[in-house]
Amino acid sequence: MTIDDIQRLLEAGLDGCEVQVDEPVPGKFAVTVIGDVFAGLNRVKREQKAGAPLRDAILDGRIHAVSYRTFTPDEWAERGA
Repeated sequence: MTIDDIQRLLEAGLDGCEVQVDEPVPGKFAVTVIGDVFAGLNRVKREQKAGAPLRDAILDGRIHAVSYRTFTPDEWAERGA
């Protein structure tokens, strides 16, 4: 899968979120998702929510490795981004 494929899946599955996808190493994707959907969730629940749209692609091997960074808009703003 390409960065664009992953971006499309995430944007379709995470309504109202800003999504950024990078491939720092071939075949390993780094995903940053910013959205209100993460408010009040712990790290594990956030990663589960962020990864849900990619579940099938991970299970069938189209995606080998992916890491997630999740933020609410306020948390993202605090980072100065």
